[in-house]
Amino acid sequence: MKKVIYSSVLVVLLATSATAMAGDMSGMNHADMQNMGHASTAMKGHKAEGVLNSIDLANLKINLTHGPVKSLGWPGMTMNFSIKDAAILKGIQPGQKVAFEIVKEAPKKFYVSKITALK
Repeated sequence: MKKVIYSSVLVVLLATSATAMAGDMSGMNHADMQNMGHASTAMKGHKAEGVLNSIDLANLKINLTHGPVKSLGWPGMTMNFSIKDAAILKGIQPGQKVAFEIVKEAPKKFYVSKITALK
């Protein structure tokens, strides 16, 4: 008889503790939970300044000569970058000094996400 009582008490305790641990999750946005704990994979922008040398709209490429980008450990250099949307180049012309943001998309694959003319 004692075993039946202990077993019943154990079942009740386990059931109530599981319910308490689960809590009320009805108000949670479960879509947001997919990104929890993945902050290191989030795209981070790296700010830089330089000169826009050329624009290739047909291939969505630009060429920039930039100073050091400390957050990436890059020295100053001249390089080509992809852009995702030609609209970010509105009002920007080759030869202009610019501030821009570089995003790492994959290993050794970067693109410019923002660019603004400097005065």
